Order: sequence, then structure tokens, then C-alpha cells
Amino acid sequence: MVCYLAIGIKKALKLDDSLDVIAVHLVGGIVGSVILGFFADASATGIGIDGVFFGGGTDLLIDQLVAVGAALVFSAVVTFVIAKAIDLTLGLRVDEEDEHNGLDLALHAETAYSA
Repeated sequence: MVCYLAIGIKKALKLDDSLDVIAVHLVGGIVGSVILGFFADASATGIGIDGVFFGGGTDLLIDQLVAVGAALVFSAVVTFVIAKAIDLTLGLRVDEEDEHNGLDLALHAETAYSA
């Protein structure tokens, strides 16, 4: 439900995420990881730690929040490095005319739909 809500917000804000990567993977991953800190059962986790709702305190929840933060920072840094390397070698953006005409036509000499 949270991912579907994120897709709705993305559409309302008119953000460009054609594959819903942010709404599904980012939002779903963060929510799932944090919820694990609340609902984990020691018999199912394999590490013998209960979540908040099973009397385990906040240890697992804090671990999950730290892991989410670390994953976000790591992903942001690696994405920036890769994007910068592409920008310096091939260029990250197409020119404005190609973007306006459409990348299917400009880069592949094809059209997805006939007018």
C-alpha cells in the first residue's frame, strides 16, 4: 500500500520515474526495513533478536535505521561517482533539440508510436 501511495504522489508531482524505481524500490525497501525492526520474531529472523512489538526493545529497530542510512549514503555516493564519470567521458545529457524531438527518434532513428 505504501508503494502504491508513493506512485500516486509521484504522478501528482509529475516526477519522471517511468519504471517507478523510487516508489517501489526506495520507498518499499525503506518501509520494509524499518517495519522489520517492529515486527521481527526471533524464531524467524535466524539471529535471535525480537522486534519492538515482540519485546525485543529498540536494538533491532536502531540497527535497521542505521542500515537504511548507510545504504542511502553508499548508493548516493556511488551513483554520483558513476554519473560524474559518464558525464566526463560520454556526456550525461543530450542536447536540448534532441530532448525536445524525443530520444527514440534522435538516438535510435525510431518512433515508438505513429502520429
